[in-house]
Amino acid sequence: MNIIYVIFGDNIIYHIQTYLSIRTFQKQLDNSDKIFVMTTKPELYKHGGVNVIPISDDTIHEWEGDYHFFWRVKIKAMEYMSNHYPDGHLLYLDTDTFLFGQLSNIKERLLRGEGIMHKDEGHPSLMMSRSKKMWKQIANKYYDGIKLGMKHHMFNAGVVAIPQEKIDIVISKALAICDSMLAQGVERVVIEQYSLSISLYENTILTEGNNCIGHYWGNKEEWERFAMDIISKAYMQNLSIKEEISLINDSDLYKIPIHIHHSSTAAKIRKIIDRIFKDKNIIYIKQN
Repeated sequence: MNIIYVIFGDNIIYHIQTYLSIRTFQKQLDNSDKIFVMTTKPELYKHGGVNVIPISDDTIHEWEGDYHFFWRVKIKAMEYMSNHYPDGHLLYLDTDTFLFGQLSNIKERLLRGEGIMHKDEGHPSLMMSRSKKMWKQIANKYYDGIKLGMKHHMFNAGVVAIPQEKIDIVISKALAICDSMLAQGVERVVIEQYSLSISLYENTILTEGNNCIGHYWGNKEEWERFAMDIISKAYMQNLSIKEEISLINDSDLYKIPIHIHHSSTAAKIRKIIDRIFKDKNIIYIKQN
């Protein structure tokens, strides 16, 4: 299996998230598994124990395509892996993910012809968001020979696993659907996610991966503190990769919620308080 992360930019917390995710997977890798990090900051992964694929900002801009859609980069990164490393199943992961189940379970499902995305979020027509507006624009239309209907649910693309024999068709179809929607001026929200959902549904047995892989997009603050604690300890103690992996106690992964619904009223009140009671007596050191 080829596991791929795509990470760019200077914000160090995203790279620390990636390290935590990598370490949870490295606990269960076998000799046929490889982890790849495609990044504009290859110097940050010298201690990763991974295969680094350096990319430039120019490449990212190119992958955004003619319509400059940022998240199209995700599909193009998968296409790159398909072209250069076609020797196994493909597992794409967002940086804010972690393995808590058995990697062998995912491999068994891929061998059975299943495609995997993180979670079935339902049909876009039932969503109270811009996704619903998107659906009204594309309902019952054909995209790369596929008529869109109620069977095409929206799956979360924080996890995308594709069986080896289906990689080329899934990625080419997803890219074609994505580009067609962009060309038609469809609402620019999770188009790449829905394109992958449609393509995997049509070409594999599409299932959820949230029984094995966690995705903490709904509680980043606590998970980032946890990741920072692990990576900081490893750095300060000069631990090996094996020792660093041992720092991650599997039971700890169940103690931090992956999603918390924060009150919007409370957030508004905090903004009002911050606006009224501004920080004072801010002091900097003086330059010589």
